[in-house]
Amino acid sequence: MKNFSRIGFVAVLIIFAAGVTLTASDPPRGATPAHILGPSDAPVTLEMFSDFQCPQCARSDPTVKKLKSEFGDKLRIVFRHFPMEKHQNAILAACAAEAAARQNRFWEMADALYRTQWMWENAPAPRVVLIDRAKELGLNVPQFEEDLDASELRERVAADQARGEALGVKSTPWVFINGYSVPSAEFNERGLRAAIQAALAKGG
Repeated sequence: MKNFSRIGFVAVLIIFAAGVTLTASDPPRGATPAHILGPSDAPVTLEMFSDFQCPQCARSDPTVKKLKSEFGDKLRIVFRHFPMEKHQNAILAACAAEAAARQNRFWEMADALYRTQWMWENAPAPRVVLIDRAKELGLNVPQFEEDLDASELRERVAADQARGEALGVKSTPWVFINGYSVPSAEFNERGLRAAIQAALAKGG
């Protein structure tokens, strides 16, 4: 995850300097597409880098859902993994979400991880807690357990994180709206709504 080349990073800086906006739906090289809510032709894309063990991410999740409901098809949500090194179970939780995605239940698992963060974040056996979440969601548990250890899932998470590092993400939650970073001071319902409305006005 630390191996993103200096050349690649400089290229990103040149792109921004030239006024070109990166497309949030473009997957990192070699990665499967991100998890997306909303139509591909939505005028506003909110790309969020999140860590399932981050308390602020869990608190922000209902806000993002509320804004998606409010703006409907005008807003597309793109979820990216960005597990922080200080969170010991964040990568495992991200893999749990990806394992659920293999059974078309990514968003449901994401909700469960945020909601029960207190149960698994410092648990001595976090896998047990995550498997319990899979059971509650009615997943094929043996398949979920097998997928949880798949190297492709960690590569998927690492690819999102590499994209975040290339874009200058340093903490979570971190949001881009139509390719432009939202200042942390504005990462609240009022600030995000204003940024979305501004993006709509600019596009309209």
